[in-house]
Amino acid sequence: MRSWLLWLLLLSLLFTTGNSWRRRRRRSCGARHGGWSSWGGWSSCSCNRATGTGTWTRYRSCNNPTPYCGGRSCSGSSSMSGSCDSKCCRTTHGGWSSWGGWSSCSCNRATGTGTWTRYRSCNNPTPYCGGRSCSGSS
Repeated sequence: MRSWLLWLLLLSLLFTTGNSWRRRRRRSCGARHGGWSSWGGWSSCSCNRATGTGTWTRYRSCNNPTPYCGGRSCSGSSSMSGSCDSKCCRTTHGGWSSWGGWSSCSCNRATGTGTWTRYRSCNNPTPYCGGRSCSGSS
């Protein structure tokens, strides 16, 4: 009786494991090497306002075709950068010019007081490309 139960147990294992004792056949696949896609469009220009320089970038993917079954990946870079300095500007903060000469005295006859004035300009250099204007009075 024990041998009969042992055979039933063995048979049930064979059917529930999908006949895993059988030798599996391996399929060989042909290696497919990767190829580059076309270059994408250029990004917007990324400017460094401290230096007035800029760069833009574009990308491509290794998916034309995608490497498969041990095939080699694409060689070379997936990105390309270029200069776009002409689209950038260098931040320049404003600076004061020298004070101009004193005006003639402007008298207030009602109070008997007078004032002299002089001016300066925020143009040495003029603020440019997001630069700060001069602080203080002109």
